Amino acid sequence: MQNFADRLDQAIEKKSSCLVVGLDPVLERLPGEVLAEVGVPAQGEPGWTARAASATGLFLTGVIDSVAPHAVAVKPNAGFFERFGAVGMDCLREVSEHAAKQGLLVICDAKRGDIGHTAAAYAESILGETPDTLGPVTDAVTLNPYLGEDSLRPFLDKCPTGKGLFILVRTSNPSGSDIQELQVDGEPLYLKVARLVGKWGEGFRGEGGLNPVGVVVGATAPGQAAAVRKELPEAFFLVPGYGAQGGGAEELAPFFIEGGKGVVVNSSRSVLYAFDGQGADWRAAVGEAASRAREDLEAVRSSRA
Repeated sequence: MQNFADRLDQAIEKKSSCLVVGLDPVLERLPGEVLAEVGVPAQGEPGWTARAASATGLFLTGVIDSVAPHAVAVKPNAGFFERFGAVGMDCLREVSEHAAKQGLLVICDAKRGDIGHTAAAYAESILGETPDTLGPVTDAVTLNPYLGEDSLRPFLDKCPTGKGLFILVRTSNPSGSDIQELQVDGEPLYLKVARLVGKWGEGFRGEGGLNPVGVVVGATAPGQAAAVRKELPEAFFLVPGYGAQGGGAEELAPFFIEGGKGVVVNSSRSVLYAFDGQGADWRAAVGEAASRAREDLEAVRSSRA
């Protein structure tokens, strides 16, 4: 399979979009018509798990159809599916399959990080080729580097098969700085992690000059982004925190490589729940929100071209 970084870069250029839509479905915020159609009972009552997963899948299928013209990828957050047990994992696989059929890349937001056989099992389940797992329909995964290189090696070994990685470096959550900005030998820890990511990614660069071993750097930390980009001039940045978390498009310029390359920006709640309080067609509202986000981000990307 073609190098993930090349595939992602080509998708961005083809669609003139660097938008990723995060699929973080909160059951209580799903449209009333979806919950009613499936007939979701109160939590704890018989049938709740299966029907809640079914409603989630129905909603996200509609979301994917609405955002497909405007986004290059979706990022399903595994935790929102795992809460429903086995039927939730089936739902995650089916949603990912639907996204792939719609021409979207799939980034599984699992933030895995373990060692030895456990890491190998995670890598095979998410990025492998075993039928009936996430692997065949997942293009990339988010990873936690806290356990070091041996926890990432099974995932790195999947990069030659066309898969991609996004390793947490500087996240958008408020308390991320508690650890990520700790001073180690006179510099913040996140910069040391970024330097390690560069080492781990050696040898995986695609034909377009970008690396499938990317990083997660939050839109709420534009000042740190420039420093990380200096360490990783070839890496793809996956940027959360845009939209509902407070990060604005105008702050994203330091994330891009010259030519407007090397960045995908995630938007979750501001797209998923664009219909809140409007009483309008929820599919149309989601599509319009994705379109606005794409235009907003494209203005910044174009300024770096």
